[in-house]
Amino acid sequence: MRPSKHWLNNASRILVMSTSPFPSSSPAPKLEELRQCPLCGSPHIEVPPVQPNPPFGIRNCAACTAIFLSPRPPIEEMPQYYDEFYKADREKNKRQELRARKHFRRLSRTQPKPGNLLEVGAGDGYFLNAARQAGWNVHGLELSQPRIEQAKKWFGLELCAQDLLKAELKPDSYDAVAMFQLIEHVHDPCALFKRVHQVLRPGGILMLSTPNVLVYARKKRDVNQWLIPRHLFFFTPRSLVGITENNGFQVLRQHLKFQAKLEENFGWKPWSSPSPLSGAIRNLCTPFALRLLARKRT
Repeated sequence: MRPSKHWLNNASRILVMSTSPFPSSSPAPKLEELRQCPLCGSPHIEVPPVQPNPPFGIRNCAACTAIFLSPRPPIEEMPQYYDEFYKADREKNKRQELRARKHFRRLSRTQPKPGNLLEVGAGDGYFLNAARQAGWNVHGLELSQPRIEQAKKWFGLELCAQDLLKAELKPDSYDAVAMFQLIEHVHDPCALFKRVHQVLRPGGILMLSTPNVLVYARKKRDVNQWLIPRHLFFFTPRSLVGITENNGFQVLRQHLKFQAKLEENFGWKPWSSPSPLSGAIRNLCTPFALRLLARKRT
């Protein structure tokens, strides 16, 4: 029987200690190995032919096709992998500003009337600034203190240094929630989706983006270039549509659902070599970023 829960319980993960590739003088990092799929709860986990350097590993769920890191660092160990990533000084980036406006245009076509907007992982504040200029009442959550300071300096935004799962937010209080390049970083994407569903008003919009791991094969990107261990999940159109629909949302982007159906029919994997025809279709129909628009089902 497949477990009914969509999140991990204590029996579905075990802690292991790694011995490489870290120096012998350093304590072995604490890792956890997942025994069930963190998206659907299935115990049917496969080890694909591509694997990163130890001590980390890639696993694939035979039931829902999810691809995830295991063994992986537990959540309390993650800051050490981000400290250097966020230390560098940043300058205002015109390209990011244009990208934020493009994201906002997608939202406004679906939700033209301004309302309350929450961005989780708000970064430097580009998207919230674009929405605020269009009349939206904006709020942002961001765990990186340098990013919080930058958003205040550049745009006058007051971001909250809180995790969405722990933040005290009223149910049904937002018309839209945005999460860009975030879900691949979290330990429990299903819990995140459930919390977003809770804070959205009936009919509210979820907007997110995440890398498309199917593109890595096309770009011949080695598994050690998958930003491991900061990236804990590696989504495809099929797995992204699945987690969205299984957590109370209706996918609005029909193109994404079409990509998911192609992936299912052709059996695409980021480590497999498809036939010339299948490969040509995959290369044509798999954009680098997966962009999701979904509406909260009532």
